[in-house]
Amino acid sequence: MNDFTDVLETIAQNARRGHERAGDYRGEDGLLYCGRCRTRKEHRLELDTDPPKVVTVPVMCKCEEERQEAQRKEEERIKFRQDCERLRRDGITDPSYLVNTFAQDDNRNPAVSDVCRKYVDHWEEMKADNIGILFYGGVGTGKSFLACCIANALIDRCVKASVTNFPRIMNRLQGFGEDKQGFLDKLNRYDCLVIDDLGVERDTSYSVEQIYNVVDARSRSGKPLIVTTNLSLDDLRNPSSMGYARIYDRVLEMCPIKLKLAGDSRRTVNAAARRDRAKEILGM
Repeated sequence: MNDFTDVLETIAQNARRGHERAGDYRGEDGLLYCGRCRTRKEHRLELDTDPPKVVTVPVMCKCEEERQEAQRKEEERIKFRQDCERLRRDGITDPSYLVNTFAQDDNRNPAVSDVCRKYVDHWEEMKADNIGILFYGGVGTGKSFLACCIANALIDRCVKASVTNFPRIMNRLQGFGEDKQGFLDKLNRYDCLVIDDLGVERDTSYSVEQIYNVVDARSRSGKPLIVTTNLSLDDLRNPSSMGYARIYDRVLEMCPIKLKLAGDSRRTVNAAARRDRAKEILGM
């Protein structure tokens, strides 16, 4: 037993080496105290030996505990941001989607923007109840922008979200050698899936069947789906064929939140602004 306690004492002595810093001092109890926070840097440990033996061991003072806690939190913050960016690179298929954030929202449709922000704030409830969103309205009214805002905001919270569109999906499904089932399985691993531009795909029986497979697979995954479309609710409720009826019925069921975007096309307004700026610069 003496050999064991001797080893412990040697370990404690080695650990105390370099533990003292400039300004540290010995208290009346003979223990080392931190010169900054005035708390102990040593502790007496009584060993249950025969006879009992006391070993002095180093401990962290209050300011060292705070420093290490701050370092731990900073490391966690950095790792969290790295995880978020990894998710963003994995889930966002088009670079143009990356810049669409609530910070850039001009609040043209304040009620719709408010719902989108609340959707993010209540994400856990939306996910638990499998509640998706359908954005519909004219071209250039901000549907894709707000859908991407939601996805980017969720990724900022380290939620697995992806944004893609039906033409891109069709290209992947028609690709030579593509593992179609593997591709669908990957889409459904995301907790939130945003699919842009429903209704712009080619109107062929093959395309309709593949789109149905994507929507049906997402429905069976039990995870939220966000869809944007230039189609009206009337178009969705009165489709032109049975094939589209199967698709639109699933979309309407999975997206109980239906948000209409109205107003002039942002693209047209932006183009006019650039034209006026060019005329001003060129003196036209």
